[in-house]
Amino acid sequence: MPVRSREYETTVPGLFVAGDASGIEEASAAMMEGALAGLYAAGYAGFVHPSEAETAAELRAALAALRAGEAGRHIRAGLELLEKEALYA
Repeated sequence: MPVRSREYETTVPGLFVAGDASGIEEASAAMMEGALAGLYAAGYAGFVHPSEAETAAELRAALAALRAGEAGRHIRAGLELLEKEALYA
C-alpha cells in the first residue's frame, strides 16, 4: 500500500493515488477520494479549481461521515498510519 499525504500525494512528487490503489474500502469512498486527488493533482499542475477549498471540505466531510462509527474505526486508524508515514517519507 503506498504511503500518501492527506492530499493523496505519494512519496513520488506529483504522483497522486486514491480508491483501491490506496487501500480497499468501498466504492463511495473511492469516488470521493478520486475527486479529492484530482483536485490536488490539478493544483499541483498549476490548475487550481476556483472552489477547491470548499469542494475539498465538502468531500472530506462526506468521507468522515462514511467512515464514522465502529465500522469505520479500522479504516480511520489505517489512514492515520498512512498519512503519518508520509510525513517521514
